Amino acid sequence: MVNKVRPVRRLSAPRYPTIHEIGQADLSRVPSRWANLKSVVASLGTAAMALKSLALEAQTADAPAAPVAESPTRETEAVRQTVDKGPLTDVCPLAAVAVAGEGRGGFGCVAINPPVMLAEAEALEIIEKEFVKRGIRLKDCPELDGVTLPSAPEKKRPVMLDFGTEKGDILVEFISRGDVKRWSPPEHPLHFSTFNVYDTRAAATTAVNAIAARKGGEPVTVGVLYDPFAYVPKDWQPSDASADSESAWRARQAEGRRLAREQLTAQIDAFFDYLARTGKLPARRDAPDASSH
Repeated sequence: MVNKVRPVRRLSAPRYPTIHEIGQADLSRVPSRWANLKSVVASLGTAAMALKSLALEAQTADAPAAPVAESPTRETEAVRQTVDKGPLTDVCPLAAVAVAGEGRGGFGCVAINPPVMLAEAEALEIIEKEFVKRGIRLKDCPELDGVTLPSAPEKKRPVMLDFGTEKGDILVEFISRGDVKRWSPPEHPLHFSTFNVYDTRAAATTAVNAIAARKGGEPVTVGVLYDPFAYVPKDWQPSDASADSESAWRARQAEGRRLAREQLTAQIDAFFDYLARTGKLPARRDAPDASSH
């Protein structure tokens, strides 16, 4: 007799608990087919809950730990506030050489066409008067703390700048020939026998970087200006063609000072353009004419 394989048309529920039913905690609501298995079900249910607990512990061990919320300390709160405020020291980039001057010149035995320098007092007077034209009065020598000079990188101490507003939020530093040594790296050569080289623009770049690296203190915006070292073109001729050599030389020096004043004024204009563009332009006030510095 050959047994025939027939498909199962109906599946009866098993008399044992299924995997979906085994975790039921309320045994009073278990299927009737378990009526005689309550003690077994209770044991199986306890076992199932224990297995689930072990599985959850294993998953928790593998998962990355949730960050623990720490109460902010004074230090972390200070850092957060600094980040919220943005940079505490905003330094205006130097104006383009084309309008501000190269700021580099040599003097001595090989200087055929030396540039014309501005006296520091004259340059400071120009700066004062240009600010007064815009209704802003400047004060002398504000201190800027936390700035590192190239000659003493291990020390951060207050540095005297040339000018500041009454409120102290806008500061100005002018790099003259005398300031080059202060703002240039110690190894920067300035003297070659009887020939001296000065680079006020390079020193101004160093000042911009040093001031921008300042940490802490009150928020300020700084403009760094420099002696443009104006060059009179070699083919320039005085208006008086009959002038003697000494008169022609003096006229040439006067032309150089005119160019230097023009280029310094262009630097100041660029600084005010930056203040207006960044929304940091001080409120205009009625200011008296600036006296000479």
